[in-house]
Amino acid sequence: MIIMGGGINHWYHADIIYRTVLNLLLFTGCEGKNGGGWAHYVGQEKLRPAEGWAAIMSGGDWQKPPRLQNSTSFFYFATDQWRSEEIDNDELVSPLVKARYRHPGDYNVLAARLGWLPSYPTFNQGGQAIRDAAKAAGCADVDALKKYVAQQLKDKKLQFAVEDPDAPENFPRNLFVWRANLITSSSKGHEYFLKYLLGTKNGLFDEEECEEKPEEIKWRNEPGIGKLDLLIDLDFRMAGTALYSDIVLPTATWYEKDDLSSTDMHPFVHPFQAAVDCSWEVKSDWDIFMRLGEAVSKLAKEIDMQPYEDLVAMPIQHDTEGETSQPQGKIRDWSRGECEPIPGKTMPQLIPVTRDYQTLSQRQRALGPNIRDNGLGTKGCSWPMTKEYAYLQEKIGVVEDDNSIAKGMPSLLTARNACEAVLALSTTTNGAVAVRAWEKMEGATGLTGLTELAKDREADQITFDKIVAQPQPTITSPTFTGSSQGGRRYSPFTTSIEQLLPFRTNTGRQQYYLDHEMMAEWGEQLATFKPILSYAPLKQPVGGQPEITLKYLTPHNKWSTHSMYFDSQQMLTLFRGGQTVWLSEEDAQAIGVKDNDWVELYNKNGVVTSRAVVSPRLPRGIVYMHHAQDRHINVPGSPLSKTRGGTHNTPTRIHMKPTHMIGGYGQLSYGFNYYGPTGNQRDQLVVVRKMKEVDWLED
Repeated sequence: MIIMGGGINHWYHADIIYRTVLNLLLFTGCEGKNGGGWAHYVGQEKLRPAEGWAAIMSGGDWQKPPRLQNSTSFFYFATDQWRSEEIDNDELVSPLVKARYRHPGDYNVLAARLGWLPSYPTFNQGGQAIRDAAKAAGCADVDALKKYVAQQLKDKKLQFAVEDPDAPENFPRNLFVWRANLITSSSKGHEYFLKYLLGTKNGLFDEEECEEKPEEIKWRNEPGIGKLDLLIDLDFRMAGTALYSDIVLPTATWYEKDDLSSTDMHPFVHPFQAAVDCSWEVKSDWDIFMRLGEAVSKLAKEIDMQPYEDLVAMPIQHDTEGETSQPQGKIRDWSRGECEPIPGKTMPQLIPVTRDYQTLSQRQRALGPNIRDNGLGTKGCSWPMTKEYAYLQEKIGVVEDDNSIAKGMPSLLTARNACEAVLALSTTTNGAVAVRAWEKMEGATGLTGLTELAKDREADQITFDKIVAQPQPTITSPTFTGSSQGGRRYSPFTTSIEQLLPFRTNTGRQQYYLDHEMMAEWGEQLATFKPILSYAPLKQPVGGQPEITLKYLTPHNKWSTHSMYFDSQQMLTLFRGGQTVWLSEEDAQAIGVKDNDWVELYNKNGVVTSRAVVSPRLPRGIVYMHHAQDRHINVPGSPLSKTRGGTHNTPTRIHMKPTHMIGGYGQLSYGFNYYGPTGNQRDQLVVVRKMKEVDWLED
């Protein structure tokens, strides 16, 4: 598995690197019998070179589909937070109904089963094992394979892995963390990550058992502790994740590599440029993954590894015919006999894929033939890219190795070449492609005049040299809903309001009423206010000295460089040089705490130690701790947990919302990087107490 981004990083540099690792199943999968090899990415609509980036990062120029997983669901199960679930859905659904399931995790199992959400590893058997069994049963062609798998699932002879996440064959085994500080910055439920994912010292404080056991998830008395065998981190600093990693690969900073940068903040494309060479053993992200690919191919040849016949279960996607596959928003569960399991309609699509690891490195190094032969597309439309493919062969050169399956294809050996490929292929950076895409959109919608949105920039081809000279504004594209025509600032939904381009909803209009059965169950057909959840922080508070229970918040940090730097010298000298929590004057006085005193905050999820910032700016009843504070900077031990005192995410945990899991119904259909569960964790209470002594433990 490959982690990129981390939930709080909004700068999307190095996006081109992703493609180099999506097919490294030998390194990134679960153990051999389970196939493995999935990845996640989280974010919002991005104004960036979309189609070209997507094709390259996913390896779709060579082979489809990749495994792309929403992180919230994955970590909820991988860190066993489902075992400590404190929410009873009967308290949250509409008063007119009883919840379909009382445990939130059951809804995620339902979503995986019905094809609403991706879930990797998908089955409790690997793709090769499933396909071998299908062949032995006489199911040789694709249609027969799909029917075989559907029937095996219906008969309970094959299971979804998410139904038994603590079974060893369903563990994630190897994890790459790239461009994220997963363990201490982004890990909602930090101590659960330490115990169940890493198997290391942790500060989980209270009994780890949910009152309402799940119906769809097997409960094992012996949970899976320390699931990972190998944690590899690519980082240019010794942040929290690196400290917990088995291997740290030193990677280049922004000024040691060539790359692209664009954000959800503004419609421009920027470059990263190598101002200096990489120092010591440092390599750029691109070069690191290229070398990993070489190692995989080399090993595959040495052991004569034959092509692996995989089976990818792909959720029903937004902007495809599948989003009308479950009409009227009716939930029909084939495992309960309410319908038949039909791939792509009532369950995930099943797509056979053959993975050849001996040629993996060759494919990494070239822009594959799928773009030349099949073109690119978005929102249900596609357009040819033969001109751009030929342009790139001339612009960046081709693979000349006679022994390579990529001979004659555009070379992606360097990151600079990959940047040029992204810029040439995208509708947001190539005006001719944008016009071509708008023509296709006109044909699909029956509208006229859409090409005028990009016509004024039809001859504009943004190249790496151009963005080096000056950041370049993106071109109006059907990939996104805003218009930048004539230098206009981007605003979403402009094309739908002004050009009457249908909204991507069931009705083609802005939609405020959602008639899906799940929305009715939760009483949220219309936007609905629901009060903050309030759960006791502990079944039995510690006591023994003055304590106060407060609502716990984790806002963005004021004393860090975005989400990346809390521990640089400049940041540490701007404020107090370590973790801090903010209290109101009244709350602090109630427990005898003065400004800069050491305090402990605890609940069932763990304990965090920090200095107090007593401020009249905070109202009574809340305490907040700025995010992205690593526990290795001025953090003493906790007398309560007997370990070093946690992070801003120690008191938090993942809360799953079933209405985020809906699929197969118009805009309520899964979209990678767009639609799926988010890691809600704000409704937490903590007990705050003053520390009598400060002990700097040696971990």
